[in-house]
Amino acid sequence: MKRWGLLGTFVLVLSVTLWSSWLVSQEREVTLRYKFSTKETRTYSIRLTGEMAMTVQILGQEAPAMISLQGTMTQTERVEDVDKEGVATIVATTKGRMKTEVTGLPVGAEFPQQQEVPEVIVRLKVDPLGKVKEVKVEKIDEQPKTKMPLPFGPDFTMPQMQGMGWQGFLLPEKPVRPGDSWDITTEQTVNFGDKTVKLEIKGRARLVGFEKVEGRECAVIETTVEIPDFGEFFEAVPIPKGEGSINARVEGQSSGKVWFDIANGLVVKRDETTEVTMNLTISAPTGQSFNMSMQGSFKTQQQLTKVSQAKGEEK
Repeated sequence: MKRWGLLGTFVLVLSVTLWSSWLVSQEREVTLRYKFSTKETRTYSIRLTGEMAMTVQILGQEAPAMISLQGTMTQTERVEDVDKEGVATIVATTKGRMKTEVTGLPVGAEFPQQQEVPEVIVRLKVDPLGKVKEVKVEKIDEQPKTKMPLPFGPDFTMPQMQGMGWQGFLLPEKPVRPGDSWDITTEQTVNFGDKTVKLEIKGRARLVGFEKVEGRECAVIETTVEIPDFGEFFEAVPIPKGEGSINARVEGQSSGKVWFDIANGLVVKRDETTEVTMNLTISAPTGQSFNMSMQGSFKTQQQLTKVSQAKGEEK
C-alpha cells in the first residue's frame, strides 16, 4: 500500500512539473527574425493538390468540367549576399511537374495531362522581417502552348508576386508570445514592360505556440491572407500580337500554418489551403470569345529538405 502511495505521489509531481513546463514554454516571449548566411542554399519540396469546378460558355452553350491537379516542385533559395543591415540578395528557383485530370470538357478543348512546370528564377532583396525590398524576374521558361489557357496549374505562374518563389510572410517587429497577432499586409508592384500593376495582399498572422520539428525548435504561426483581384495583372500580362486577350476577376482567401525555426531564422514547414473563385473571358483573334467561371480549393505543403553551404556542407 505504501509503495502505491509513493508511486501515486511521483506521478502527481511529474504531471505537475510537465504541465508547469508546458505553461512556461507557451508563455515565453520570442523575437522572430529571418537569418541569412552568404553562399547558403535552402532547398524545399512542394506538393500541390487541388480541385476546380469550371463552367465554360461557348456560342451560347454551357459545359461544366472538373479539374484535378497534382503537382510536385522543388524550390531552392541561394543567398548571394547579405549587407550590414541584414538584407539578403536571394536567387529563388522553382521547377517541377504537374498532373492534370479533366472531365466534361467541350469538344476541341485540350488540357495536357502531365507536363513540366516552367522553371522560374527570381532575384529578391529581403530584410530580416521578411519584407521584399526588390523583385526581379530573371528567367521564365517558355510555356508549352495549349488550345485553352490554364488559369491555374502548368500554364499559370506569378513569380513576381512576392516572388511567389519565396516564403512571403512578414514577421512581427516586436517580441511576441502565444496569442499575439500582427499585420502581414504587403503591396506588390509588378512590371510588364511599360505597364505597372500594384496589388495589395491583406493578411494577419498569429503565434499559436511552439513545437519541435526534426530537432528544430519552431514557432508555430497561423496565417490568413485575402487574395487580391488579379484582374489588372491578367490584363497586363504580355500576349503575342494576334493571339487574343484575357480579362479576369479573382477573389478568395488562403489560410495556413507555418513552422519557423527560431534559432536559425528560416521556415521549416508550411501547410496552406486556398479557396478561390475566378471569372475569365478569353477573346480570340477571330473576334469570338468564351467565358469561364471557376471555383477551386487547393492545398500546398512545403517542407525544408536541405540547408547547405557553397562547399556542400549540410547543416
